[in-house]
Amino acid sequence: MRTTRIYFNSRITSGEVLSLPARASNHLVRVLRCKKDSAVTVFNGEGGEFSATLLNEDPKAANIIINGFVEINRESALRIRLIQGLSRSEHMDTTIQKATELGVTEIIPVICERSANINRERASKKYERWNQIAISACEQSGRTLLPAIHQATTFEKAINEVSTDIRLVLDPTAAKGINDIEADITSICIISGPEGGLSAQEINTASDAGYNRIKFGPRILRTETAGPAVISALQSRWGDMG
Repeated sequence: MRTTRIYFNSRITSGEVLSLPARASNHLVRVLRCKKDSAVTVFNGEGGEFSATLLNEDPKAANIIINGFVEINRESALRIRLIQGLSRSEHMDTTIQKATELGVTEIIPVICERSANINRERASKKYERWNQIAISACEQSGRTLLPAIHQATTFEKAINEVSTDIRLVLDPTAAKGINDIEADITSICIISGPEGGLSAQEINTASDAGYNRIKFGPRILRTETAGPAVISALQSRWGDMG
């Protein structure tokens, strides 16, 4: 049975009638083809979710009535921060979508040496889009908390503003991998590069800042594959997957 989930960016109270914004209304009525009296699940990113009922079929201003709060937690106990080298638009979109589905806690886009034709001003214009991609991924995957999506920043600034149990940087020439990490951890930071990977200088800078170099298997992964693949492995080792 399909569960229709919608994000609502405001406080929600049982018994109230909510008028959904145009995007959510259109998604319910035109995309999902929900009919009047359809069951809807609503969440606001503060934890838990609400059961609701669709009151009309207006694709521009659908109304729902909140039936009650459901105490549920689908978040991993492992907090994962992904520092992601900025890549081309479609690749960055995929990374954010899949990382969110897999339970990432925080994503920090950074401008790397190989982030071709991408500057901070251009990247800042994509911020709203990245947040909407994360919201849609939460709606689809059942998450009740939104990951924190940051504005694009510099590589050096991002790597030095981290406080986690362990910090990792992907380096295909490294001698060790994830399975060589012998520690019980609850928080982790991983740096993944853009197309072409991180430069030698960036890897050295991260290493000097306390990041452990790791390789992720014998194959070189595309930028939109690397981050989500590592997150999946981390969740299997220390989180809630597997």
